[in-house]
Amino acid sequence: MYGIEDSSNNLEQTLNLSDSNSEGLSKVDHDYLDEALETRDPEIIVNRIDEICDSFPPKAIDSNPEIRKKLSDVKEEIDKQFLEAPNDMEQVKEISEGICEIKGTKFEDWKKLTPQERLDVLQKVEIIAADVAHRPACKIQGESLGEGRFGFYNPKDNTITVNTDYLSSDFESYKESMDTIIHEGRHAYQHYNVDVRQVHPSEGDCQNWRENLNDNMWGLFPENYGYQSAEEVGPLRYWMQPVEADARAFAADVFNQLNQMA
Repeated sequence: MYGIEDSSNNLEQTLNLSDSNSEGLSKVDHDYLDEALETRDPEIIVNRIDEICDSFPPKAIDSNPEIRKKLSDVKEEIDKQFLEAPNDMEQVKEISEGICEIKGTKFEDWKKLTPQERLDVLQKVEIIAADVAHRPACKIQGESLGEGRFGFYNPKDNTITVNTDYLSSDFESYKESMDTIIHEGRHAYQHYNVDVRQVHPSEGDCQNWRENLNDNMWGLFPENYGYQSAEEVGPLRYWMQPVEADARAFAADVFNQLNQMA
């Protein structure tokens, strides 16, 4: 495909060359990438960089400083989902600003909407958050989940389910519904970085998420493998999990920012 198989044979034969530069790319790497850049085809460019960097999951194609310089002329033509996301502080700022532009996100407007219109508003919020975070947007759906459950993210189909019991006109329901979208969207971001492509700029955060979602984070409790529900480990240990603590803090930061902008 796109001549990659033939070129890769040449690359494998020259991996031991000692002409690597300070960024860790060899002359062969540079030539191989330049060949793809000349096509200006985003798919070819992404595939070529993934092959050169050879990591799983693949990282943002502009995470390497030397490659980032080479991408300057074509970067705007490449889907954000392949590029490094802003840091958390910038994400909080951009998401908050985007939410302010959506009609219905202020409580005085929210309480006048129908339940379906509120669900539509939450979908718009999710689209903004996903775009800022360089990940695919989740489909928002409503379901009656009973008291105490606000919603959940399903990584299998990339959906966020919101508890329709809280799509009411009182302030607490409004607050919980908005918080749920940001919180569960952060879980979607965590899974995207662990399972699909690491676009988050902090390697440490991604490692914590990876261990929490895929490994035994508790060490002394081998039966507790990977992510644990509150029913399995209790409320406190559930809340202490890195992915839950991170999502909770991120949502809180967004709403603190929104309050400052109000």
